[in-house]
Amino acid sequence: MQPQVIGILAAVVTAGIGYHVLTKDKEEEETTTVVTGGGVQTPPTTTEGSCEDDFGCTADKSHCDNGTCVEATSKFATQTGSLYPAYGSSDLKKPDERKNIKGSEMCAKACLDDPDCVAFTHWEERYNAENPKVDGEDPTWEEHDRCYFWSGPQGDDVSISPSQAVGPAHEGASVEDNPEAHNSVARTYIKEGMSNYVPETEENTQEAETDNSMHMTDTGNPYSHPASNPTGSGFVISDKSTKV
Repeated sequence: MQPQVIGILAAVVTAGIGYHVLTKDKEEEETTTVVTGGGVQTPPTTTEGSCEDDFGCTADKSHCDNGTCVEATSKFATQTGSLYPAYGSSDLKKPDERKNIKGSEMCAKACLDDPDCVAFTHWEERYNAENPKVDGEDPTWEEHDRCYFWSGPQGDDVSISPSQAVGPAHEGASVEDNPEAHNSVARTYIKEGMSNYVPETEENTQEAETDNSMHMTDTGNPYSHPASNPTGSGFVISDKSTKV
């Protein structure tokens, strides 16, 4: 083949490769950029905090709500104080499991993930005689920053709602017998829509039926009822100050 022909073919091949590369680069550029109104090309961004499920959320905003990561605690009504003793002993989360759940956000996530969970009490600060409050220092008791969980009332009064059950953080302890209990700080979190929840019993069901027949209306119980055998029920956590 003559040198002129070889040169022409080489030029054609080189031009073809160059055109292919330029075209490919342009296609990739078009698929990875967005043209704004001003003609400036910027790469597309994923909306911060967007999610498909809880696994796509961060520890500080652990709950995925309609495609957006939010704080799990935002799904609860809060009241200052503890559910014990009026709500009885905590019936959810065995002690070993509970010790791995620390902080209000993690506790809220655990409660949201448990369909039986109605409410929990979080100890923002907790003290006892062995671990007293010391100004300027963090609490040293292992119960500090941990939570106790309930599926409903576990005490003698099964008609009490969680919002009615919340009492002082000292849980009835006298200041003479347990002064450190009066230094403790607790906050109770109640699932949205469950503040006035009362479980169905034979007594209140009969009362509701009687009231319905008298007024010819069906008031019913507007709150969902947890499973009859909640996870982790049937045990009592041993604690001198908090039987939960």
